[in-house]
Amino acid sequence: MKIALSIVQITLSIILSALIFLQAKGQNESNSNILSDTGSKRRGWEKFIFNLTVFITILFLISSITQLIN
Repeated sequence: MKIALSIVQITLSIILSALIFLQAKGQNESNSNILSDTGSKRRGWEKFIFNLTVFITILFLISSITQLIN
């Protein structure tokens, strides 16, 4: 069971890293300011990648907690 969870975690971490690198593309300094209200909204493909990143992050956290319990 631990080997399977380790493989799942490695796979999820690779996918998560790739998704984060895909999101970082095209970011400039003006968009990095959290307090700025001039930010653009996510649409289409960018929104899908963002939602997929959140979903994979939740799966990674669940697998981490499961491995910690076992």
